[in-house]
Amino acid sequence: MTEQEAIEIIKYASAFNSDNSPLTKALDMAIEALEKQIPKKPDLEGDGYADGYLVYDTWICPNCGKHYEVDYEEYDWCPNCGQHIDRSKEAEAALEKMKGESNVVT
Repeated sequence: MTEQEAIEIIKYASAFNSDNSPLTKALDMAIEALEKQIPKKPDLEGDGYADGYLVYDTWICPNCGKHYEVDYEEYDWCPNCGQHIDRSKEAEAALEKMKGESNVVT
């Protein structure tokens, strides 16, 4: 069973507990924790240029928005909120491409 399948089952079960009971709160916490287990690609931010290209020097957690330095703070899980960060080869290749894509200043 995947995390997403588990989330759907818990959401279905919690639909029958629409009150503010401890069970409903526990189910909501379980959903939140499972959602953090699903890897998400970080956003990139750049604040300077080198050789006419925008330099992406910060990655941002897609869950909590905390900023980290590219090349210095490479985590698989956000230290602030625990979100699983997508560091797959495909994601890393996309990040490298974004770093070098045609953001040339003319």
